[in-house]
Amino acid sequence: MLSWQAMLLNGFFRLTMKRDGRKPINIERLRALTKNPPRRVLSVPPGYSVASLRTEDGLSFDVADASGTRSLPPSTIVLYLHGGGYLFGSPKTHRQVLIAMAKAFQAPAYGLDYRLAPEHPFPAAVEDAAKAYEWLLMRHPQASIVLAGDSAGAGLAIATAAGVRDSGSKQPSGLVGFSPYADLAVTGKSVEDNAKSCAMFTPRGIREAAAMYLAGADARDPRASPLYADLAGLPPMLLFASHHEILRDDTLRLAERAVAAGVKVELVVRDRLPHVWPVFVTLLPEARDAFATVNAFARRIGAHNAA
Repeated sequence: MLSWQAMLLNGFFRLTMKRDGRKPINIERLRALTKNPPRRVLSVPPGYSVASLRTEDGLSFDVADASGTRSLPPSTIVLYLHGGGYLFGSPKTHRQVLIAMAKAFQAPAYGLDYRLAPEHPFPAAVEDAAKAYEWLLMRHPQASIVLAGDSAGAGLAIATAAGVRDSGSKQPSGLVGFSPYADLAVTGKSVEDNAKSCAMFTPRGIREAAAMYLAGADARDPRASPLYADLAGLPPMLLFASHHEILRDDTLRLAERAVAAGVKVELVVRDRLPHVWPVFVTLLPEARDAFATVNAFARRIGAHNAA
């Protein structure tokens, strides 16, 4: 049964994002709405901290972790890539899910502030994510990395894992994706079938966002659309989607192709919930249930630091 919180959130998105999705994308308005997240989004629970970090070569992170000093270096860290269609969003807009990842893995969770389109079109985000992964390997040579993200960030996480495999670097220990935006060619049947039931997006908006990010590049380039990537050899995946969202088939087809390639995949699909519903961890009981699943996944793949 759908929670009353989810019903309200669906209604809110229909009156805001869904309505705006019938018009051309207004980047300035989107960024203005997310530039200064409300206090509840930026709040940090007792026992945790969030710090900004900028590397010498220009990478920017927000890092969520348990407060205090660890007795041992972490054996697992998380690289989290935020959603926003590659056009908007930041680690600050996704602070609560970043903290939730730090809790689930009992690990430092690094939220990357990657470059955004249209100022920095494809493959800028891919380059930043690959650079961040290599920097984290150097900073934490003893640790394994879990790649995670939501929507565009989830697609970016999977594309990054494929790039890491091809480069010969130490592979991530797991992948967590919330409603991955995995097919920028926008060929999923659910795009039209769920045009009414999706609380957040319209087919027009999804296609326009893809075109703005790609800037003329091939939508089936596997670095942009991991649905078309060779998925063999990737680490275990935990994927979430809503049965009624426009991007449902991005997740379902990705899971099917990964299983066919020999990847271990756990798939969670819920009815009537909005796109990337697990990220609303402070709002939805369904999201808190999702993070119980993330926690269990962390333990199953051995990517869980000792308390």
